[in-house]
Amino acid sequence: MRQKQLEFVYMRGIAIMLIVAGHSIYNSGEGFPLLLENLLRGGTALFVFISGYFFHRVFYKRFEFRSFMQNKINNVLWPFLIISFIGLFALIPQWLLLDKHPLEQVPLDMWYTLRNGYVLYPHWYIPFILVVFLISPLFMEYIKLSAKARWGLLIALSLVAIVVQRPIGNVNVLQSVLYFTPFYMLGICYSQDDTRLASIKVPLQWVSWGVLALTLVMQTYVEGHLGNYHKDFWQYTGIDWQFIQKMALCVLALQGCEWLAQGKEMPWLTRLADMSFAIFFLHPLLTILIGVVSQQLHFRLAPDSAVTSIAYSVVLFSIQLWGSVLIALWLKRCFGDRSKTVMGW
Repeated sequence: MRQKQLEFVYMRGIAIMLIVAGHSIYNSGEGFPLLLENLLRGGTALFVFISGYFFHRVFYKRFEFRSFMQNKINNVLWPFLIISFIGLFALIPQWLLLDKHPLEQVPLDMWYTLRNGYVLYPHWYIPFILVVFLISPLFMEYIKLSAKARWGLLIALSLVAIVVQRPIGNVNVLQSVLYFTPFYMLGICYSQDDTRLASIKVPLQWVSWGVLALTLVMQTYVEGHLGNYHKDFWQYTGIDWQFIQKMALCVLALQGCEWLAQGKEMPWLTRLADMSFAIFFLHPLLTILIGVVSQQLHFRLAPDSAVTSIAYSVVLFSIQLWGSVLIALWLKRCFGDRSKTVMGW
């Protein structure tokens, strides 16, 4: 495996851990450290960055729209539909036991869930990324631009995204496309201009650390905003510091993975990267299970304790990550080669 490829394999493994970590935060806004939460939230941006990189590195030279989309339908859309079907029925105990809804309200709950375009909350990503795949011909044209034009367009769309921010509930797919497209374009540029970017690696690293620190401070201590920025498309609420922070984090995560790739290969991280889509699809089911069980046991930690909040968040992270791994291995054993259609791996 080429070193550059290994770097991005490692980054995919780290990205899925960051996504699961962001969904494992306990006592959000009460006991869990605010700055740490703002760092952990929004890990999806790294996934989009990696996807853009591989679009240029793997698909560009042999791109054929029909076969490209057929592959995405088989390996992304079908697992999304299958896991969503399972998740819809997994939500019934939550509606009945946690939310105390009467049984006759369950069909209405199902409708309210389905009209969002996804069932399990993290899966908003799938309708969004499928639209990105559908407009791949536009990215093919983007790749053909001069370096100056590509980076200029990336900066321009980033400024738009900073103002537009993410949609409320991640329901507006087109707003998500507008917001996350710069991360996809950044991945393309990193593949296309890798030699040039390698020549400015050190100053780029220092700038990225400075941007990361500045945006975390601005979001956490100046604005007092927690987590991702969500708003109506036409509403103006200020700057999305989370967007800028995650741009810097993409650069730093990649450089960290470059350093890791220079050492002895880590099979566990490679394996985690290979299973990343399955983990993404499966971990929300464990989130539901944990929520129902905790509620039934009346389990609650002290809301003002940072130590216990972090400790319990680590437990939640471990259950969701490694529980998803075990379920994925079991499904792989049950379905064999067909498992990719069931869970994306």
